[in-house]
Amino acid sequence: MPFILAQSCFLCGDMSSLAICAPCLADLPYHHNACLACGNLEEEGVCYHCQQELPPYTHTQALFSYVYPINKMIHAAKFYHNLVILNLLGQLMAQHLRYDEQPEVLIPVPLHPQRLRQRGYNQSTELAKCISKHTGIPFDYKVCHRIKNTVSQRSLSAPQRHSNLQGAFILKPLKEKWQHVVLIDDVMTTGATVKEMAIVFKEAGVRRVDVWCCAHR
Repeated sequence: MPFILAQSCFLCGDMSSLAICAPCLADLPYHHNACLACGNLEEEGVCYHCQQELPPYTHTQALFSYVYPINKMIHAAKFYHNLVILNLLGQLMAQHLRYDEQPEVLIPVPLHPQRLRQRGYNQSTELAKCISKHTGIPFDYKVCHRIKNTVSQRSLSAPQRHSNLQGAFILKPLKEKWQHVVLIDDVMTTGATVKEMAIVFKEAGVRRVDVWCCAHR
């Protein structure tokens, strides 16, 4: 029998063989009954806003609501180099997110090179790697680049978020004729980031763009 090293649960402090113990995993705030298009409202089907103007992405899935303790876990993974928690979140995404047709590739939301140097890694790329490992869906972190070092979205209003991201992304010429890609992000709020990315992929000839994020505010 393999030896399992006991550790403290990141959330409750009890001894556990995993970074998060089983009771805490069971209590995580899974996201249910959201708009199929934007993932933004606590209702089934397609919300009124998306019925009036569909976003450039087809289907959004968020595994969790961005409330405690998911906000604590993502903050630790994003800003305190807790890659164990980040990998766990990626595994949970791979286990729970569903798709009607398998996408051809996973595309993580890129960081600007300056921010990537400061942080040392891109949390969305790490999530995409983990999802790819567990699902077999390829991922590509080189095709989409962030050329605009935008200010943090957290303090901006919805209109400011969209303005802040205009022209922020470019694509390398697509070697593969992808028709179905999935954008991977850690947290989705207004959808401004994935909207701008979806637009550049649609302009490059991709038929369907979906969004998978760890949490939705």
